[in-house]
Amino acid sequence: MTAPRRRSASLGTISYILREDTWGNGYATEAAGHVVTFAFSAAGLDRVEVVHHLANPASGRVLAKAGLTRTGTSDQHTEGGHAVPYEVYALQKP
Repeated sequence: MTAPRRRSASLGTISYILREDTWGNGYATEAAGHVVTFAFSAAGLDRVEVVHHLANPASGRVLAKAGLTRTGTSDQHTEGGHAVPYEVYALQKP
């Protein structure tokens, strides 16, 4: 089991869910780009991190298009205590 990570005030995370009938239209890519811009300008964050489920490679493509870089994997634990690996992406403020 991994220990919970402490987040700093300068670190933000992005989360999104789209209905299946909206997939493939660029909505997530456009929204992620706007969120990253907002995070570094108006919110004053220094870093943005995102995780996505391995079974959803489309989310990885969205994050890459928004400028984030894959930094590795991290286990997220379910309520039942099972470890599920997730891809981790990050972007440091330019």
